Amino acid sequence: MAINFGARGHDVTWAKTPEELARGLSEYGVHNVQLALRRSFPQFGGERALNPGLGSYFRRVMAERDVNIAVLGCYDNIIHPDGDRRESILQTFEAYLRNARHFGAAIVATETGSVNREGFAYTRANFTDEAYDQASAVIRRLAEFGERVGTIVGIEPGINHPIYNLDRVEQILADIDSPFLGIVFDATALLDPNEPTDLAALTADAFERFGGRIVAAHIDDYRLIDGRVIRCDIDDGQLPVAQILQTINESAPHLAVIMEETVDEAIARAVNRYEDA
Repeated sequence: MAINFGARGHDVTWAKTPEELARGLSEYGVHNVQLALRRSFPQFGGERALNPGLGSYFRRVMAERDVNIAVLGCYDNIIHPDGDRRESILQTFEAYLRNARHFGAAIVATETGSVNREGFAYTRANFTDEAYDQASAVIRRLAEFGERVGTIVGIEPGINHPIYNLDRVEQILADIDSPFLGIVFDATALLDPNEPTDLAALTADAFERFGGRIVAAHIDDYRLIDGRVIRCDIDDGQLPVAQILQTINESAPHLAVIMEETVDEAIARAVNRYEDA
């Protein structure tokens, strides 16, 4: 069974219009896109710009090239320590949830934030119960809004965030038992460079523990350089790509598999090599 590959829109780096993006994705052989409007087309990405007509336009342009908008990306610090800034972020996310169906997207995705005021630098303060409680309250609000408008909230666990390992994932899924809360699973995002992990085994464990709640997967290769995880094109790093794709294919047939940090022609190379993994 072929892998249901996709790519992030902004990894087609030369695309300046939605039409060019659709053409590039199609020519590279993928049929899904994770569309982060604020990255690909900032003029369309703000809360006030979102509307049903805009969504229908993007959906039509992509469909003409047999591309599905699998995920709308609305990545931001959903637990920003500044209350006003946090509320603005959440209202924007809710606008994406409200309009997602017009884009044809079932999922709006984000990471789970940071207690840092600026950026997502690694801090163990994100691993506290207090940080988890903040993230849980926000995710509950978004999932309840998603239920109202029929859109899945996809949260992506990561080592720099309050939902930072598989135990925390299970905890949040138990605490917020909503069919409109799903997991965007990225094994590389959970890699601690100080404690190298078998990411193929981690992926198998994740699908065993909560595979029914995984709504999309990310594949991003990496190298470990001077204690840092450096992302790179698929097959230029050390990710066990074939093993991870095999687990995904066996556990969740036709799940949207979005390549990250694999750009331009490297997208096509990965599809050609792994489509039938």
